[in-house]
Amino acid sequence: MKKNILLSLFAFALSTNIFAQDKANLFNQVPLNGIPLAQIFDNQIKDKSLYQQNQNKVYYIWGSRLAQQPAGVTGSKYFPSIRNPDRKLDIKWYQENHPDWIMYQEDKKTPAYGYIYSYGGLVPLDVSNPEVREFYLQKFILPAVNSGYKMVAMDNVDLGNWPKAVGRYSAEKWVQLYTGQRNDPAFHKSMMEWMQFLKERLNPLGVAVVANIKATTAPENVVLNTINAVDAWLDENGFVHRGIKITDKKWEEAIAIINKIASEKGYISINQLKGESAADWPKDQVEYAIGSYLLSRGPKSLLAMVGYTDKTIYHHYLYRKEMDTDIGEPIAEPVKLDSGLWIRKFSKGMVIVNPSSKEVRSFSLPKGNWKTLDDDSLKGNITIPAASAKVLSIK
Repeated sequence: MKKNILLSLFAFALSTNIFAQDKANLFNQVPLNGIPLAQIFDNQIKDKSLYQQNQNKVYYIWGSRLAQQPAGVTGSKYFPSIRNPDRKLDIKWYQENHPDWIMYQEDKKTPAYGYIYSYGGLVPLDVSNPEVREFYLQKFILPAVNSGYKMVAMDNVDLGNWPKAVGRYSAEKWVQLYTGQRNDPAFHKSMMEWMQFLKERLNPLGVAVVANIKATTAPENVVLNTINAVDAWLDENGFVHRGIKITDKKWEEAIAIINKIASEKGYISINQLKGESAADWPKDQVEYAIGSYLLSRGPKSLLAMVGYTDKTIYHHYLYRKEMDTDIGEPIAEPVKLDSGLWIRKFSKGMVIVNPSSKEVRSFSLPKGNWKTLDDDSLKGNITIPAASAKVLSIK
């Protein structure tokens, strides 16, 4: 009997260690050179071989339909973070079964849905409640883990409380939890602890937590603490958002946060370029997104490039020739020059970014045969237009 118990304990410890290694290895397969890619949703992709057909490959799918993916690709199960993910469990179900779990706005009667769809809203839940956290984990997340998912994609981790949630009822008595406004420490605490709870419970199972955290919705220290509570950060703002480049102070603030986490954390940069198809994207936006990503990338960083018209175009695989770029591995940290330009050296090239929306700046290239993404030769003193990037290879 004792021998059987010891063997069982050993097997459990061994399996837990293997699970932990699996979790750790998910981002360790990302190459240090080239542009490792992420795919944002995959509902419209029938041929998964597309992920491996071009020079730079897809390694991660945010919100994949299935856990099983081609070799080298990791999918993730999508969850809407502070909202019930199962439409069948609607507001009526929660009112009848768990009325004290529903979050309301300041008027004490409007559910804090955040988004309203054609079928209604997903029920907003009080994730500060340990019972809610356990229910969410057991009812929704663990079945996905048991089906084979090794990552979960927690969406809408918006620290600014965009649904304007204020409180809930307890036995018909109103309980106020938050102010319903931005920069609410109580709301920040709830979101961070919810992410920590998931990481602590899922990591021992070999499952990583990726969170879409809006870096512009809270002070930097709050954003960093929340990012550090998960395994990887999905940055939906990126460097081109809704068809417009991020520039000036906002670009600098974004880079500051990325530089503090990218050396250790998984990082996915989503860039929403103007145009429906990859062929429609403005060339300057493409190079700006690639250049800014390479400037800031760490060993576990991925780039996602999607289209934007009047809405973001997810679910499709989009690729164009500039995404074949490979200037080797980073051999130095990003540096801001006195001119305001940012540069970073790579083993086979260099990246230069001018984040100013107005100022044209110049840069003196080191000696060598420098080539642009269009294979044009450059040497000597070059001009870097406002809000632009140069991704250069050296031959």
